[in-house]
Amino acid sequence: MSNILISSNSTASQGLTALSTHLPDRWSLLPARKEPDFGRYRPDAVMEVRAPDGARAILLVEAKSRVTAQQAASLAPRLAAAAEQAPGATALLITRFASSTTQQRLREAGVSYLDLTGNVRVALDRPALLIETQGANKDPEPPERGVKSLKGAKGARLVRALCDWRPPVGVRELARRAGADPGYTTRVLRLLREEDVIRRDTDGVVADVNWRDLLQRWARDYQVAKTNLVVPYLAPRGLDWFKSRLASYSGPWALTGSLAVPGAASTAPGRLASCYVDAPKRAAEELDLRPAEAGANVLLLEPFDQVIWERTREEAGLKSVAISQCAVDLMTGTGREPSEAGALMDWMGRNEDAWRT
Repeated sequence: MSNILISSNSTASQGLTALSTHLPDRWSLLPARKEPDFGRYRPDAVMEVRAPDGARAILLVEAKSRVTAQQAASLAPRLAAAAEQAPGATALLITRFASSTTQQRLREAGVSYLDLTGNVRVALDRPALLIETQGANKDPEPPERGVKSLKGAKGARLVRALCDWRPPVGVRELARRAGADPGYTTRVLRLLREEDVIRRDTDGVVADVNWRDLLQRWARDYQVAKTNLVVPYLAPRGLDWFKSRLASYSGPWALTGSLAVPGAASTAPGRLASCYVDAPKRAAEELDLRPAEAGANVLLLEPFDQVIWERTREEAGLKSVAISQCAVDLMTGTGREPSEAGALMDWMGRNEDAWRT
């Protein structure tokens, strides 16, 4: 790769050097001998991937030191359209870091990508080649200013408010619903706009929310077993007995996880009960649960914030957390729970009236 000179773009140079190390044996990556006509588009580099049998593919390379998901959503279709101008060409975006939402926007447009942390997806039709690796899931060098994550109670309350109520909503009304100050709310909205999960109109009102992507973005900063205090217990007479005992518990409680999935969206009977309570030790005593380091069938969770008790619902005599909270708890759970989260969100997409106001 020492002969690659790319208009002093160090991001492109580092990315192409990294790409060359991912190629199979006897494959090569070299500057294109003749630059195809990409119309009015001028790429940062035009590279040629050569297979051992002599087959070649053209890479139209766009390099940016930083690209947000919002920028990717706008840029990717233009890159794909430019690549279509030349037979056999594929667009490749190289950047310092590409978030999971950024990667998704690029995949949706058919654009390959490589970031300098190791997130790579390069897909060629001919010669057939697929390179896919996973790097960092968080920006190792985030911008110094502004909100950088959705960690903490205030961020969680804003996510829940954006998911649980339909837009449009203004900044002050959103802040009121979430119990956050307008200044912090504005900074979070700026982050979410860059992540391409909300859209704001010219007056700053939140006009649209992609709640599925928003929940997935929240799950990068929220982990049900780490954000909340979780204590394992054994219900010696089984889960049905445990659920019947909950009706007599004197404090607040709400099921989450598999047992909190609406019956119409459930894919399999739950074998582990996860339940938020105000005080796990007292709840365990009232519910006749036994401490269990191994073989637990009940997890009692002390909630990280009072938002857990908002918009709870009841089905078959059992109280459960809001659907959006159940989804993120499943998404960040263990075993088969992430796959259950996918099925639940599919149901949510078909039945928004059942859980959004």
